[in-house]
Amino acid sequence: MRKGNTVGDEVLIATYNSKNRTVTDGHLTEIFSAVGQRYGYEDVKAEFAPLKDFKVRWQRSYNWAIFTISDYLDRAPDAVLEDLAAVLFAKITGENREYGDVFINYITDRNLTRTNRKDFLKRSRNLSKESIGEYHDLNDCVNRLRDMRLIPDDIECVLTWDSSESPKAAGCSLLQAVVWVNKALDTKGVPEHVLDYSVYSEMCHLIQGFNNNDEIGYRRLCSMHPMASDAIMWLNEHGMYL
Repeated sequence: MRKGNTVGDEVLIATYNSKNRTVTDGHLTEIFSAVGQRYGYEDVKAEFAPLKDFKVRWQRSYNWAIFTISDYLDRAPDAVLEDLAAVLFAKITGENREYGDVFINYITDRNLTRTNRKDFLKRSRNLSKESIGEYHDLNDCVNRLRDMRLIPDDIECVLTWDSSESPKAAGCSLLQAVVWVNKALDTKGVPEHVLDYSVYSEMCHLIQGFNNNDEIGYRRLCSMHPMASDAIMWLNEHGMYL
């Protein structure tokens, strides 16, 4: 994430290949079925799918459930998938259960993030795959944020531009460590502090980490940027938000 670098060399080939799986759909179903029986679900099926985001979809009735799991987990150890299944069944039955350390440690491992990120960028049609825009380089934002000691030197993520027509100024994928900025801000006259704060507000999610829903803590981090209020006001005046 140094000045002048882009992420183009990271997305030439997507890593997804069903032949490379270490976990088959059949084995995934076995894991989910075993956990589901403890919650009264007699008929359970589970399968992997090349979803863009790191997420799970499900359908259920009183005694059956069907799960579609992001293929970002198709190489996960059984213990990781068992923990995921337990959390999902707990949620659909009304229990409040947090992800265990085994799951969190696996999905936040940097090597896994780097591997899955290539697929994520390949599947994200609105992302430019480059940090350098027509008028601005998002790496410059990072360098300024580092100079202000707002982000740690060892933070790792990929920066890119979003060409969608969303009014949201910036966004991120926490698990893929990707931060994107709306292409509408890649124009002349956009103040540096607006770009910097747009990047910083998303990096604050990365700083907080997965499974941290402390909204007050997040807002406290964002407020550390000295131009936060001015940046938000500028974005609002131009029909955008964070």
